[in-house]
Amino acid sequence: MWSPTHVQVLVKCARGLNGKGKNGTNDAFVTIGLGKEKFQTSVKEKAEDPEWCEQCELSIPQQGNRAEVVLKVLHRNFVGGDEFLGQISLPLQEFDVYEKPKAIVYQLLCKPGQKKAEYRGE
Repeated sequence: MWSPTHVQVLVKCARGLNGKGKNGTNDAFVTIGLGKEKFQTSVKEKAEDPEWCEQCELSIPQQGNRAEVVLKVLHRNFVGGDEFLGQISLPLQEFDVYEKPKAIVYQLLCKPGQKKAEYRGE
């Protein structure tokens, strides 16, 4: 039986992010991880609703459809570390390999283990 070896992820944009920078804007970027592979988008400076339209292709690890694609939105901070804005984890098992690609909007969540209910954007 055929099974996919790679997954393509397209990061289009973000909306409603909590402003961490000056004037309530962000120097936002997204990290995408699957297993040990990682990809990072470019930094969109002073953006309220950043747009990237950047795509990556990541190898599916040996655990196959039990793996998760993790997207984290961060604010680039030159003093100290980058600031966490939100994240979403997408289990591969929720996707049908035979389905046509489609745009899906996901609400960003807090870090794993935290139960904060505040809106983080999408």
